[in-house]
Amino acid sequence: MKSQISVILLCLGILIIPITSTGEEINKEGWPVPDLKGLIPYSIVIQRVDGAEKVVERFHTPEGGHVARISGNGKIFAYAVDRDRDPPIDYLLLDPDGSGRFTKRLKPDETYMTPEWVFR
Repeated sequence: MKSQISVILLCLGILIIPITSTGEEINKEGWPVPDLKGLIPYSIVIQRVDGAEKVVERFHTPEGGHVARISGNGKIFAYAVDRDRDPPIDYLLLDPDGSGRFTKRLKPDETYMTPEWVFR
């Protein structure tokens, strides 16, 4: 009887412990970035954020989606990719260290910070 109660309590404990997911995938080689050659942005938003000039350029893709190229102080640090133009975005690619490799891929509901290297 004691062992059954222990098993039940253990199962209940597992159910109430919150499980968190960062929603990010890491690819040390870097995820491929969208090819924007020949595309003209349909929207450009420039704003001052945390001491950096943040620029978001949005492009329609030939496949029917859109991509946002995000830079700070003239340095590209992220791409938001949406294959169907309907919210939410599909994913966000992030260059966390300024290497030029976009090694982090975030799910649409994940938040991100402008990487420190953008401010240098």
